[in-house]
Amino acid sequence: MFPNKNEFEPLKAFFEPEAIALIGASNDPRKPSGRPLHALIDKGYKGKIYPVNPKYESISGIKCYPTLASIPGPVDLAVISVPAAGVYNTLEQCVEKGVKGAIIFSSGFAEVGPQGQQEQRKITELARRSGLRLCGPNCLGVVNTTNGVMASFAFIVNIPDIDPRTVGFVTQSGAFGALIYAQALYSGIGLSYFVSVGNEADLEFADFLGYMVHDDKTRVLGGYLEGAKDGRLMRRVANEAAKVGKPIMIMKVGRSSTGARAASSHTGSLAGEDRIYDAFFKQTGIIRIDGPEELISFVPIISAGRLPKGRNVAVLTVSGGAGVTLADMSERLGLTLPPFSEEAVAKMEAALPFFASAQNPIDLTAQYVTNPEMLMTCFEALLKEDNIDIILGNFDFREPYGVEIARKVIEYYNSTDKTMVMCPWVFPGQEEEEGIKELRRAGVPVLLNTAQAVRAIAHLADYAEFLRKRQKAEYAVPDAPGLEEDMRNLKGALSEGQSKDILAKFGIPVTAGGIANSEEEAVALAERIGYPVAVKIDSPDILHKTEAGAIALNLKSAEEVKVAYHKVLQNANQYKPGAGINGVLVQEMLPEGTEVIIGVTRDPVFGPTVMFGLGGIFVEVLKDVSFRVAPLSPGDAMDMIKEIKGYQLLKGVRGKQPADINALADVIMKVSNLAVALGDNIKELDINPLIVYPERMGVKAADAVIVFKE
Repeated sequence: MFPNKNEFEPLKAFFEPEAIALIGASNDPRKPSGRPLHALIDKGYKGKIYPVNPKYESISGIKCYPTLASIPGPVDLAVISVPAAGVYNTLEQCVEKGVKGAIIFSSGFAEVGPQGQQEQRKITELARRSGLRLCGPNCLGVVNTTNGVMASFAFIVNIPDIDPRTVGFVTQSGAFGALIYAQALYSGIGLSYFVSVGNEADLEFADFLGYMVHDDKTRVLGGYLEGAKDGRLMRRVANEAAKVGKPIMIMKVGRSSTGARAASSHTGSLAGEDRIYDAFFKQTGIIRIDGPEELISFVPIISAGRLPKGRNVAVLTVSGGAGVTLADMSERLGLTLPPFSEEAVAKMEAALPFFASAQNPIDLTAQYVTNPEMLMTCFEALLKEDNIDIILGNFDFREPYGVEIARKVIEYYNSTDKTMVMCPWVFPGQEEEEGIKELRRAGVPVLLNTAQAVRAIAHLADYAEFLRKRQKAEYAVPDAPGLEEDMRNLKGALSEGQSKDILAKFGIPVTAGGIANSEEEAVALAERIGYPVAVKIDSPDILHKTEAGAIALNLKSAEEVKVAYHKVLQNANQYKPGAGINGVLVQEMLPEGTEVIIGVTRDPVFGPTVMFGLGGIFVEVLKDVSFRVAPLSPGDAMDMIKEIKGYQLLKGVRGKQPADINALADVIMKVSNLAVALGDNIKELDINPLIVYPERMGVKAADAVIVFKE
């Protein structure tokens, strides 16, 4: 259950305080301790302002108080600009005064080393004990442009605001976040909120996003993220944002690998941090961006309120080269340029010169300059094309026809529910034509950069597709089964036999077999199972049996089983003397099928995370795998299968039968259920290989290992 709006009520003190105390206030507006006071006055904050500094009687005509306690009325928000050594004592005074929230500008905490980390832990513990909520330390503060709350010393408090103010922005980098904020404003994008979270001693990135999700003034949420602290909270916030139709665009940095985690399983070694973030963003509908330009370009088209019904784009331009370039960019980003109907092509060809193109992308040629009427004919044809979801116009609006063309485009725009984006030709240094201004005033999305326009359209199509998917029953996350008592206290690595016992309890098909502690027991098991069989060592200390020579395959007789039994034991003891051995595992030999791997790793941010990929070279060399954060929905499981490049092999190629993809997706779901049930106790899990048989013939786990936390 997502925390409702009341859960974020304490954060209201940061955005809508009725009284603000500026502790350590200065009369110098150039200093961090002085800028907030002057910005609050300049931006017309209507609440009470209480500067606190024993050095001054007043600042800018406002009475200054020697201490927080000497302020006569209640205080909702304290802005703290004192040296790090004085922060804890100041926070204690805030608790005594009944302050609800505090923003700590002061640096000198976790970012400076062990001593600073210790001091930061102290203020975190104070916040937990008292209920005082903190932003920072080492942050630039909070801005609410809708009511003049300028609780920040960033230079952005001096920049004029722009309407409409629809974007809320949270950043883990103060200086870079402020630059992004300024870039948005200078690009004509108005922001409602800015939050620099600093060291996140108490409130974190996702907390502030959660507040903005419930804010009616905010339409789009943006952020600069270096690393989430609480993945589960971030997931709940993302789910709520999707529920109310507010896109979240996050610039998550750190794509480069910092090295694979030390792990005994394939899943653990393949699960790089960035792979998990990518999977999490896909799963929750968060739009990952590489730079602020993508947020800036996206806002106009999402603000138009039209989500495309699909990914089919018609490109309408006056240059063949521009059209091909736009087509290439579109298809590279997952958009499609489908062919037009014969009727549409005939209608356009009748209006276009013989050297133009009525195919997608449409090339009007330079003839458009003298005969703009043909543009209207093409628009009218495209509006009737049921297989076109998005129209991208790339032509100029120069006079003498610019305003007239713009008004016709506006007329077409208002007559359809298709997504339309205009990317006019504007030359460097050229003032915007009046026609372009007409488009903007009418609410038609206008983007001047073609590359960013296509990227914004692709983001919009992705987001619309995500919202449609989450309405489907298969994307509902089912309740996971409970955990049996005998699994609660498991520690360390389990043997294959023990691991398969747990898989079987969660309904995952495993090989028939059992543990033998003598050659007679091994033969008896083989006779019961039926030849051929496999013999393996069963030891939690020897997880890679092939490497140890502790496995024998395709045994067809009792004599072969006896020889293998002793050989497996001997090799295991030589490979790792003193290893704990449960016995020798005798199991059925599985017929050939498609080998896949399904695994679980415990991500430090997001918790248990499920991996899927084809086995063999595909996982070892190509690393062709997909991830999702548990719990999964059936739709997530199927998406994981379709996402890998090897999906084409599972579908069946060159006469091979399609694999039982439904049974495979079912096992992925059961592994997700297992991961959720085991929770933070599970460290790693590998089913490798899981053999997938042709359609309606099922799957079966040939080998497995589960590792619990010690």
